Amino acid sequence: MAYDPSQINDDDMPTTLSPQVSASHRCQTAATDSAPTSLQQVRHLLVLQDSNGERVVPLDASTYSIGRHQANSIVIQDKAVSRHHALLLRIPDPQSGNFFFRIVDGNLQGKRSHNGLWINGQRYYSQDLKDQDTIAFSAKIHATYHQVTDEEIDPRQTYSSALEPLKPCSPAAVSASERQQLNDAALVRLSSMPEMMPHPIIEMDMEGRVTYLNPKATAQFPNLRTDPQHPIKTGLTVGFLKNLNHYYVREIEIGNYFYEQSIHCIPQSQLIRSYLIDITQRKQVEQILRKSEERYAAAARGANDGLWDWDLKNNTIYFSPRWKAMIGYEDHEISDQIAEWFPRIHPEDRSRVKDEIEHHLSGRSPHFESEYRLKHKNGEYRWFRSRGLASLDEQQQPLRIAGSQTDITEYHLAREQLLHDAFYDSMTRLPNRVLLMDRISQAIKKCKRQQQEHCAVLFLDLDRFKVINDSLGHMLGDRLLIEVAQRLSSCLRQDDTVARLGGDEFVLLINSIPDIQAAISAVRRIQSSLKAGFNLGGQEIFTTASIGIALGHPHYESAEDLLRDADAAMYQAKQQGKDGYVVFKSAMHSQAVALLQLENDLRRALDRQEFRLHYQPIVQLQTQKIIGFEALTRWQHPERGLVPPSDFIPLAEDTGMIVPLGQWLLQEACSQMLHWQQQFPHETPLSICVNISSRQFAQNDFVADIRQTLTDFPIARSSLKLEITEGVIMEQEETVAEKLKQLKAMGVRLSIDDFGTGYSSLSYLQTFPVDTLKVDRSFVMKMGHPDSREIVKTIVMLAHNLKLDVVAEGIETQAQGKLLKEMNCEYGQGYYYSRPVEHHAATNLLAKSQSDIIEHQTQYTSKYRSIQLS
Repeated sequence: MAYDPSQINDDDMPTTLSPQVSASHRCQTAATDSAPTSLQQVRHLLVLQDSNGERVVPLDASTYSIGRHQANSIVIQDKAVSRHHALLLRIPDPQSGNFFFRIVDGNLQGKRSHNGLWINGQRYYSQDLKDQDTIAFSAKIHATYHQVTDEEIDPRQTYSSALEPLKPCSPAAVSASERQQLNDAALVRLSSMPEMMPHPIIEMDMEGRVTYLNPKATAQFPNLRTDPQHPIKTGLTVGFLKNLNHYYVREIEIGNYFYEQSIHCIPQSQLIRSYLIDITQRKQVEQILRKSEERYAAAARGANDGLWDWDLKNNTIYFSPRWKAMIGYEDHEISDQIAEWFPRIHPEDRSRVKDEIEHHLSGRSPHFESEYRLKHKNGEYRWFRSRGLASLDEQQQPLRIAGSQTDITEYHLAREQLLHDAFYDSMTRLPNRVLLMDRISQAIKKCKRQQQEHCAVLFLDLDRFKVINDSLGHMLGDRLLIEVAQRLSSCLRQDDTVARLGGDEFVLLINSIPDIQAAISAVRRIQSSLKAGFNLGGQEIFTTASIGIALGHPHYESAEDLLRDADAAMYQAKQQGKDGYVVFKSAMHSQAVALLQLENDLRRALDRQEFRLHYQPIVQLQTQKIIGFEALTRWQHPERGLVPPSDFIPLAEDTGMIVPLGQWLLQEACSQMLHWQQQFPHETPLSICVNISSRQFAQNDFVADIRQTLTDFPIARSSLKLEITEGVIMEQEETVAEKLKQLKAMGVRLSIDDFGTGYSSLSYLQTFPVDTLKVDRSFVMKMGHPDSREIVKTIVMLAHNLKLDVVAEGIETQAQGKLLKEMNCEYGQGYYYSRPVEHHAATNLLAKSQSDIIEHQTQYTSKYRSIQLS
């Protein structure tokens, strides 16, 4: 333990000189009055008191080392004294002609003593001694410094019994010849050995001029002599005036370094001496600590936590005001008793919290952490997270445990909401797919255990919901889904499940049924409930549903398989029409797998260049000449061969592949027509008809794509005829007018395909810039029946009245062609003239005379009459 000067008693102080040596006989130092008129010889004594008694040490040499080690000049036999405790250095006094002693803490290398150096009750690292100064080396070892004159006292007589020979201080030993060559200042520096000090030592006169730099100072401050504003120099005298003494310590910053500057003013010598210690590392540590404390304080304020500190010995606990406020109490309303805490914890959490605290106090966990409910003053329970750490005594027993408490009620509410949202649909509040799959899995396991009972999964999709959603808006569409969810729930038992997968798809799980008839009965209840209609915002809406049924059997291994089969059955119900249901059969799965494989092949077919274009001639009925072609897509599958359009066109529509496929068809057809127009120039250029799908026409850049295609393949723009169905016009009525107007402005011709089979609204024929009507083959094939013949005749007359031309599709007999010609139908196409053929065959058709074409193709009429590929 470091020495404390307050422990010194008056009885421990060293004995002063005998009464013969009075104050009037003592030497006056440079700090007091001026020197005596006649130079008197001054003796310097050190009266040392230790366990062996009192010793008087005459200070005749220039340097003394003091310490416990035997090599010291003055040896002190006490373990509390450092091995090399202090140095005594003789300093000449120019004013009096005498000298005084300076005592320095530590050894020549600058290493400080353990206890320190205490002079007159204050600690110093270096001090010029004055008469009667008391020096404490430890609590038991003290000394007094005396200056006496030879005229008034003979120290050898007064202290003869205490005098002892002294060993010279070896580090300061200098030969006689060397001493003669050095002046007094050099002798002082040599004796104190500042040149060897590891810290900078600087001496300046009272005007701030540097008079001495030790090697360390020279190396560290090379510009000190020439820089008058150097931090070491500035403010020195101000510091003396401010502190009203001749010694003070300050901190200075030089560049990126910090120093502790100990400054001694020696007015007698007109000298200012500075000792500098590099404290940069300490300042950095202090700065890091300060920032850490600031961060901790900011974090504590930001966290807004309550603090607690439990004294385990006294069984009292401190609760911060914030801790109390968190449960609704004022500071004075809660005491420091532990009973204020545990009884407020929810009964379901209390024993667990106590166990977690005990777990930590017994050393089985590194810290205490627990989440629990705490009763608020208003009677409600709030969730808190508490963390704490125990402090141990020397026997590693817990003394106290302290920590913080955080209100996590909102977090728990949010977590509960997240858990709910993870398993329930946010709009209808029905179970979602995740929860549904878990319940189906449980139902399958039950079927395996109890094979006499079954479960059933009903996959339900609302019919024409998209039309309702688009026409009435998404808000009413969402309200319809909520109403449907409520009705579905009312149709089932409490143990059954209604879930929403997304969009307008619902799945119902029916548990514990004996056979498929029970599931069908539930479907009929659902259909009857939906037919009642829905009143949404004063508007009555009717909807139906297509439902697929899959009966759960023990052979099902996963919920995904059962749901997949119900989905496949629902798809079949959609194909068969609206408001129906289909029970799953194993063949449906094979069809679904085949359809999926076909879809995968379709996605790769365009990249693999498996599509081909076939061209069916369009003939002018009056002249029997070919005036153009309709481009039709064919898929040459590497394994399945030629895939009919009826198999892949609907699939391309559903998957969106129809858009890139339609772009390819348009470019290929225009490229081929450009070649034909160059090879077979006519007064009226040959035309090419291209079918445009609904999804392709709906693309925002559709018109731009047409314009770019005609730029890439510069055929006569009037020779490009785009065929769209009535459904495209009616479904996109808001945007179709502008697009058709732009296409017409480009010179492209427009044709209504399959006229009479769709909406057959006459208004759009007047509104939109249509050029041609195409009579559907279903009417042409039945022209032998008077009603069908009148329908065709009416369409032709209607088109002519609206100044439109007509193309009849599906002409397979000469009689059909003749009859259409008599009706003044301008154009026709069908197997009677030619089936769709590849481009080289179509080129041959163009090369032959029109009569040869008819004669040649008649041979194939009966063969291909029943084939419909277009």
